[in-house]
Amino acid sequence: MNCDEFGDGLENDCVINPEKDPVNSRVFGVNRRSNFSRKEKGNEARLNGKNSNYQKKNNNDKKSGYVSSMFRNNPEVQLPVAILNKKVDIQAINKNKNSLFSTSTYKDLTDLHAHMIANLEQTLGVTKLTTVQSQTIPILLSGKDAMVQSETGSGKTFAYAVPLIESLHNIRPKLSRTDGLRALIILPTRELALQTYENFIKLLKPYTWLVPGMFTGGEKRKSEKARMRKGITILIGTPGRLLDHAQNTKSISFKSLQWLIIDEADRMLDLGYEKDIMSILSVINEHRDESIPRQTALLSATLSEGVQRLAGLSLKDPVYIDASSIGNTDSECLAIPDSLLQYYVLAPPKLRLVTLSGVLLQKLQKGQISSKTLVFMATQDMVDFYTELLTTVLTCLTMFKLHGNMTQVERMEVFKSFKAANHGVLFCTDVASRGLDLPLVDRIIQYNAPITPTDYVHRVGRTARVGQKGEATLFLTPHEAMFIAKLQDHSIIASELKMDKCLTSILTMEFEGEHVKTAEMAANILQSRFETAVLEQDRLHELGCNAFKSWVRSYASYPKSSREVFNFKDCHLGHYAKSFAIRDAPRIIGGIGKPKKDPRMKLFYSLQQQCLGDAYLKRFWLQVNCYCQSGSAGKSGSWY
Repeated sequence: MNCDEFGDGLENDCVINPEKDPVNSRVFGVNRRSNFSRKEKGNEARLNGKNSNYQKKNNNDKKSGYVSSMFRNNPEVQLPVAILNKKVDIQAINKNKNSLFSTSTYKDLTDLHAHMIANLEQTLGVTKLTTVQSQTIPILLSGKDAMVQSETGSGKTFAYAVPLIESLHNIRPKLSRTDGLRALIILPTRELALQTYENFIKLLKPYTWLVPGMFTGGEKRKSEKARMRKGITILIGTPGRLLDHAQNTKSISFKSLQWLIIDEADRMLDLGYEKDIMSILSVINEHRDESIPRQTALLSATLSEGVQRLAGLSLKDPVYIDASSIGNTDSECLAIPDSLLQYYVLAPPKLRLVTLSGVLLQKLQKGQISSKTLVFMATQDMVDFYTELLTTVLTCLTMFKLHGNMTQVERMEVFKSFKAANHGVLFCTDVASRGLDLPLVDRIIQYNAPITPTDYVHRVGRTARVGQKGEATLFLTPHEAMFIAKLQDHSIIASELKMDKCLTSILTMEFEGEHVKTAEMAANILQSRFETAVLEQDRLHELGCNAFKSWVRSYASYPKSSREVFNFKDCHLGHYAKSFAIRDAPRIIGGIGKPKKDPRMKLFYSLQQQCLGDAYLKRFWLQVNCYCQSGSAGKSGSWY
């Protein structure tokens, strides 16, 4: 359609079926699309009856009943033939579904103290060993370095925390906080550092003379230095803040360091912390006492070249432990928990927002009120916008947000609030895709697809943790469907969740004064509510425009290797704007927020060219220019 600039299948200057669409007709009136869309007027001829084809189409729509514009001119939703004809290796899939728990218990580990076993059972309710724990704990208790590879959510934290604490509490005479730092644990994010710190507090309950501490970005350095002077036995922190203290804080000493743990090593390298970690290792090696043995463990979900390079610099004769693919020699196979149910939804861009709403409402439809959902977005601006938008419209759900641009206080508050809540939806970026153990999270929604299957595995690892059940739903547009084949290449099989089934959940909403009979009618009214909220609230409109622009920049910057699936040239920006509930044309959205040029400057530059072109006026112009730069013009008013 030549005039489908808004991407919804409509002519630019009309609202279809105003009599059947009370939301649009009540708020905007009939044929006022050009007013709220900020489009220049110029289509009056069509509205005056000169376009008979359009009038005929509109009349047919009125006769046939309620017709939603969102369901028109969409790409065909079906899987590519290449995926349908692809043969799936069932044996590889069974290997990929790793058994999380082993047959052993903590009581079977004879080297563990009785107080440790009792604390694990009584305080944490832990008795059985996971696979990675059963393999790692004996190795670390024997005093050897270890390089551990295991999928996310497999219990890697206890795999190194238990032998570390067991080693330190057995030292005689007993350690005191004044004996200096004995263990250093490096983690990629503040939230993961806080979670690990809380786990250590619980594990150290029987051993009060061992003092844990946490240093992360966003906290006051002065208070951290004071805690360091008072004495810390086990220090947990992020690379940037630890390097800052290692180089500038005199009270921190690595002379007596006995344990070095590098957790989520692949994630730290992805975040660009390789130089920081190398610098920390350099400072430790420079100040360490060679007579005191040091034990190092490196843990990672994947083994990239960077991780192996880091292991070569930090580990000495390590024991390699692979708990992610036991009996599986295929390096392309990515391990996932066998209790995880995986789905994907193929939704056209215009229907993505209402489909997301339907998926979020599914749990309420089933009566599962105590449910937590993580929704992964591509950018921080998208997290801000969708949290605000869905909080405004879907009042039956409790929304949270988490991204890297929030202050430390805000991030910690959201992390603790969502962790303590019985239900809620957390919109987040990939800052929450690694290591976080959030209780009762039973569903992961990836609204924007990850770039690689590895990123997919880390995101879905926030649910189905330590044997619990969980669901993962991946949103894809029809032109992104080949990503399913990418997952299948890594033995990850997801079932299709029909978009129509998701939309039926919208019928559970209350539509006052409406006779909603079909999911299509409900979806159209819900979309109208979203668009109404964006149009009536200037702040929401600004957030939406910023979110749309950030998504465009993010999608256009995908690496070349992924453009076979995520090709920006295949994106219909008008349709995607609909998923942000914005009725402005994409070219108008792109100009929002840009500084407007002062019209007087055009006269200024025109006069400048005339003066410089005339030899007699050139001297006069230079005098005027000096006058303006001296600031005198600002005191006496505008010289022109």
